[in-house]
Amino acid sequence: MLARFTVGNFLSFNKNQTLSLIAGEVQKNKARLYQAQDMKLLKFGSIYGANASGKSNLVKAMSFALKIILTGTASILNTQCYYRLVSENREKPSYFEFEICINKKMYAYGFELNIFRKEITEEWLIELGSVRDKKIFYRNTRTGHYTYDDSLLEEDYVQRFEIYISDIRMVKDKTFLNYIIFDKADLHRDNPNLVILKQVFDWFSTLAISFPDTPASMYDSFAMENPQVLEKAIGSCATGISHVVFEEIPQEKVFEGTPMDIRERIKHSMQQVCAEPNRGMRLNLQGRLVFVSCMDGKPTFKEVFFVHGNLKGQLFSLGEESDGTQRVLDLLTVLVTSRENSVFVIEEIDRSLHPQLTVHFIRNFLKLAEQKDIQLVVTTHESHLLDLKLLRQDEIFFVEKDSTGSSTIFPFDKFKERFDKRIEKAYLDGRYGAVPLFDSFFMPEDTAKEK
Repeated sequence: MLARFTVGNFLSFNKNQTLSLIAGEVQKNKARLYQAQDMKLLKFGSIYGANASGKSNLVKAMSFALKIILTGTASILNTQCYYRLVSENREKPSYFEFEICINKKMYAYGFELNIFRKEITEEWLIELGSVRDKKIFYRNTRTGHYTYDDSLLEEDYVQRFEIYISDIRMVKDKTFLNYIIFDKADLHRDNPNLVILKQVFDWFSTLAISFPDTPASMYDSFAMENPQVLEKAIGSCATGISHVVFEEIPQEKVFEGTPMDIRERIKHSMQQVCAEPNRGMRLNLQGRLVFVSCMDGKPTFKEVFFVHGNLKGQLFSLGEESDGTQRVLDLLTVLVTSRENSVFVIEEIDRSLHPQLTVHFIRNFLKLAEQKDIQLVVTTHESHLLDLKLLRQDEIFFVEKDSTGSSTIFPFDKFKERFDKRIEKAYLDGRYGAVPLFDSFFMPEDTAKEK
């Protein structure tokens, strides 16, 4: 579960800003809170803001950091994505930190990175205690300084670990986590105390961040490849789909007409699918929905078709469905996953959806969150969700830009509104900020003539 995410010097974020999913003092809907150490975490967070306020950049920051953690700085395609309204920021490191919960314990993992030079400058993993924190490892690639908690190591492994961390102390193009998991896998496999490094890396590898136009995303293969589960979920969303049909297809057909760069990215992700049991990948390519899973280390591909009403002889592909239905299919992964402690971050959850369908989806998720340890963070413009009968006050966040053009994040519950307040209209009226302020499109002389 995610407790906090902090970002600085990235896109529209200048100084460090934090999204905190630590529950406040709200008394309602406690059943959907997650107990972690000495705190409770929210299982849902909704982020509002005007267009160009920075809410999308918050999701992009998470996605950017995730790619660095999993694959290193080679994934940086844009070396200009630091906060460019301050010229000195090009040479300043950008800051990314996740506070996460694993097995009820809290950890802070983060790094600083010079984006322009594609260089990791600092990296750390800390176990957060209620009284005292414990630094598991820290390294500074500029000075070569590093520290680690040697109590995690059995005596036979101290020298080997010292060599490994010494080897990477100045390495700037990959994270220590990535290095230990892939280059020195025997270390954490043979030393039970170091399993936390693998657990932290696995937390990030299963973090699901989704954008509306993402061509590929991970899913729980057992749930998503069960036609009955899919049909029940789709049927609840008034799409007109009555049945789901899977047809196995060869790999060469999957990638027909797909650009080479997307094809290579997907093939790289397929390696992750085959490395984990009950793991799959959903592809949205050229109007076709394809599920990828692994059998005996080899990927298998199943295209999904849809039946409407009783017309069982007529199969419809994804591209023949409406934009709204396609969006529903994107979101179903959240509702049908069987993986505990899944964390989903979804950009523009309301895109192409009727307002009532967005509310219906969130209401279903909130019911699910009372029964399962699952977490969902969304950005949205859907004001119908701003209902304190539906959401807790601390499940609502706003992003807006200050006078310097820098994005800031603040929680709704700072306004201390009553639980029975009708906040949708108050938000649209600008009471809480994070709404657009418009100038007239017409020139002053034009409006004068109208009068």
